[in-house]
Amino acid sequence: MTATFLGIDVGTTRIKAVLLEADGGTVLAAAAAPTPQGDAGGIAVHSPGAVRDVAVYAARRALADADPEARAALGGIGVTSVGEEAVLLDAAGRPVGDVPTWFSGVGHAPAREHAAELDRRAPVTGLRHPEYTVHTLAWWAHHRPAQARAAVTLTDLGSWLLSSLGPGDLVMDHSHASRTGLFDAPTRSWRAEGLAVVGTGHLALPRLVPSGTVIGQLGAEAAAQLGVAAGVPLVSGGHDHFCGALAAGARSPGDLFISAGTSEAHLLVTDSLDPVATADSEVGCFVTDGLFYLHAAVPSGGLYLTWTRLLGLDPAAPLDTLLDGEPVGSRGVRGTIRDDRRLDLAGLPLDVAPATLLRALMEATAVASRDLTRALSSTAGREVTQRLVAGRPTESVTWREIRTAVGDGAAAFVDAEEATALGAAHLAVRAVTGTLPPPVPRRRPDPELPPDRRDEYRRVFG
Repeated sequence: MTATFLGIDVGTTRIKAVLLEADGGTVLAAAAAPTPQGDAGGIAVHSPGAVRDVAVYAARRALADADPEARAALGGIGVTSVGEEAVLLDAAGRPVGDVPTWFSGVGHAPAREHAAELDRRAPVTGLRHPEYTVHTLAWWAHHRPAQARAAVTLTDLGSWLLSSLGPGDLVMDHSHASRTGLFDAPTRSWRAEGLAVVGTGHLALPRLVPSGTVIGQLGAEAAAQLGVAAGVPLVSGGHDHFCGALAAGARSPGDLFISAGTSEAHLLVTDSLDPVATADSEVGCFVTDGLFYLHAAVPSGGLYLTWTRLLGLDPAAPLDTLLDGEPVGSRGVRGTIRDDRRLDLAGLPLDVAPATLLRALMEATAVASRDLTRALSSTAGREVTQRLVAGRPTESVTWREIRTAVGDGAAAFVDAEEATALGAAHLAVRAVTGTLPPPVPRRRPDPELPPDRRDEYRRVFG
């Protein structure tokens, strides 16, 4: 049998593991379990040890579901994880405490407090988002000073998990480093001066590596836990959104990946970053081939959950059923999503039907996505060549039609279940064999929109 490769994804709500056959990209087995989350004084946290236990459990299940020949052929392990969450480690390499989640909000106040000084002493290309690691370090120094003092270094959650399967080097891949606020993407170098600004100047930053780098070998203890032989190469992964984009087929400049989840992430792949043009953009290193990304989001999933509940609808019901054949343009009802995360509604009759309003919201998010795509394209100085769209909304025929008609670049809808874990496995394949597997399958194309239907959308949305 040809070699097989294991990808592990530490996600916000689930930890997934997939076993991939390198030659044809066939998924041989997969398993998942809820990501353990705790609470520390009202702050959502991840315990590194608990996360490792669940990751090993999911990986062991996936391997056990494959046949013995596939397990024996294991040729590499890659790990991807949520971004921004840093594990602080003591001199013995042990985590000093639980990790505030990326969505905990602990970095927002420090971001405002330290913005000017960070820009002065540790300038980076692009903006520093409040969720970036450097702001969480400021929170740690102020609210968990004993733990912060006990730490000597740090890395991201996925890289720590990978090293814990070793022996393996403690590293951080460029894509995760791009989400720390301490890394300059064009030069691929740390801006360690920022640590002193937030009160953690004693910390040493880990060695930087590109995604898809062999950093060690599976150790005997971890091998026994997984039920495989020791010595399997351990391969650096990347940020989970970017690994998902890689698996979906975003691999060339001009490729746009849209992950339609709670936050509809837009990721544009490019081959250069202009420091002036990208000053107000989230930018960083992509997970392959020396490429970069621009990243932004539309709060479409959160908007959908909020409004379906306000309208007395079941958010889990099929979207096509909820929309009930409403026409293009939603009978004159228009929604606009503003930059300050507010929604404007116009043309709303007193007796508006829930289906009409819901269709208007779906059209509003499509327009917001189109406008955001144009902004990313303008900032990057690169035309969008294809839109790769993934997520649960793509199951809806109506949603796919709206997004096909309202947007720039040819739209392709991706069957991206477990794409993030697959992206980690793809990076492991490339590290060991030198070749990326093919992207995940795309949905069968919908029938071409008739010209008169396209004209309807064009008249309403331009």
